Amino acid sequence: MYQIASCSKFITSLVVAKLYEKGKLDYDTDINKYLQKWKCPVKGITLRLLLTHTSGSSDGNGYLGYDPWSKIKQTLETNTQIIKGEFSSKPFNITKTPGKQFMYSGAGFQVVQQVLESITDKRLYQLMNQYIFNPLKMNNSTGKLLYPDQHKYKLAKMNNLYRMYPETAAAGVWISCNDFQKLTQDLIKTYNSNSGKILQQSTLKMIIKGEHSKWSKKYENYGLGMFVNTIDGKKLFAHDGLNYGYKMHFHCVPEKNEYEIIMTNYAPNIKSEKIIINARKILKL
Repeated sequence: MYQIASCSKFITSLVVAKLYEKGKLDYDTDINKYLQKWKCPVKGITLRLLLTHTSGSSDGNGYLGYDPWSKIKQTLETNTQIIKGEFSSKPFNITKTPGKQFMYSGAGFQVVQQVLESITDKRLYQLMNQYIFNPLKMNNSTGKLLYPDQHKYKLAKMNNLYRMYPETAAAGVWISCNDFQKLTQDLIKTYNSNSGKILQQSTLKMIIKGEHSKWSKKYENYGLGMFVNTIDGKKLFAHDGLNYGYKMHFHCVPEKNEYEIIMTNYAPNIKSEKIIINARKILKL
């Protein structure tokens, strides 16, 4: 298992979509309707704005993580502290007019997590198990904090020097490459024939439609929780991730039944882009 880092946002967006299908939430409702112990200081912030990084939150930061022997926990109160910036990260702070600019915001996704946990009274890792990992028998996937020698999983070797991320929505998910392949193949089935287990075809096509093409430099557009683009006229959805020790690359073109899942160890002196290029050559992509 590898940490998929910011690709956790993609997994989180699928949970949001599932709860949307169940009528538990709406993308365009003020999130303060759902929030209980913490309220957003700015009115009119919606899940759509948060998922597309256009809420006006300009933190732009990733998360440093914590050593695996820390006593950090995964509770609603912990996430509230993260949002407030009481740990090692910047707080969720809206500095720009909502809906006017793309600004990548990890803290914004922690607000999404706060919404999901508030309306279900479950932790996000439990929701991921319920709606994604268990139905697809993704037995090597979790959003839980993995303390050394206190879990059943086999992790990509880091000699227990990995970092833990209680920021489940933004950066904290662990998945094996084979498990991520199960998920990708299920989404491809959904997109092409509405025969997947996780989402309905109409929901999947809605969240990868793309929202704000003029604001994203890396890709043409950003959907409801993932980067999107077109290749040879076909829809592409993607997300990368980078945590201490781990790097993740993923993109999928469902109409062509093509996808890339590349998980590697990472250090600042490693040119991981070359690894991805060489992997593509080996796979003849």
